[in-house]
Amino acid sequence: MAIAAALIYWIIVAIWLSVLGTVLWFYAANPRIFGTTRLLLGVVAIDTTRNVVENVYFGLYFDSRYGLFGPDLAGVLGEPLLLIMPKVLNVISGLLVLSILLLRWLPEAIGERRSAEEHSAYLSRKAAVDGMTGLFNRSHFLIQAETEFERTQRYHHPLSVLMLDIDHFKSINDRYGHDVGDRVIVEIANILRYMAREADLAARMGGEEFVVMLPETGIADAANLGERLRAAIAATPIQATGGLLTLTVSIGVGGSDGNATVGEMLKQADLALYRAKSEGRNRLCLCGDSPVMPAYTGVSGR
Repeated sequence: MAIAAALIYWIIVAIWLSVLGTVLWFYAANPRIFGTTRLLLGVVAIDTTRNVVENVYFGLYFDSRYGLFGPDLAGVLGEPLLLIMPKVLNVISGLLVLSILLLRWLPEAIGERRSAEEHSAYLSRKAAVDGMTGLFNRSHFLIQAETEFERTQRYHHPLSVLMLDIDHFKSINDRYGHDVGDRVIVEIANILRYMAREADLAARMGGEEFVVMLPETGIADAANLGERLRAAIAATPIQATGGLLTLTVSIGVGGSDGNATVGEMLKQADLALYRAKSEGRNRLCLCGDSPVMPAYTGVSGR
């Protein structure tokens, strides 16, 4: 038992030296390591060094008492002033570790977590939002539209969609340039954002085409909102070379009768939009109904 008691300290020393060697190897192999990982490795290194020193000291002390070393060594190491030194080192390393954890590691860990969450939220927004207009993009709209459709089906509530297309957009680009075309898209997106309710889903479907899904809204109310949108856009010209450029849109309205899917509603609105385009533009058409606005002559072209 005396031999086992003498050797146990050196087994502990060997274990802690392997831990310290692993930490040092990790530092050497990853010189650019940063953040909370670096601090935690520093804590492990401090505590490992403290364990090695303490166990070496008491290993020498007890081994000399068990006869593995000269008895004089036990007398020297057993001096009260020296005997207390490993415990002082223990206290110092404990305070150092505690200060690193509380003053450095914990604030940095919280900061890194917050930064990671903000970056994740930024990536989620970037994946969901059209970069030019700030509205939802097509893919995110279709995902959210399906969710909204399932909710309205569950509670048997009305649901409608507006499909908007900028009139003569190709002619605007050809005549005034793509920078003006981009300003037109952004201006109409701003009007949509301003006039849409918080529950509505407004998105840029691509190019000069927009869509708005209107929960809790029947076809007639959707047509009223669409008409207000059309009138607001027509009343908001933008400055272009040679003067003010009047903007107009054509709008198609589709809705769910309880059986129509999201795809079918969008198809309804798209067909109604095609009718509005073919019958003169700057008007709103209902799915399977007559246009409710007179034709308006805008910029010639598409």
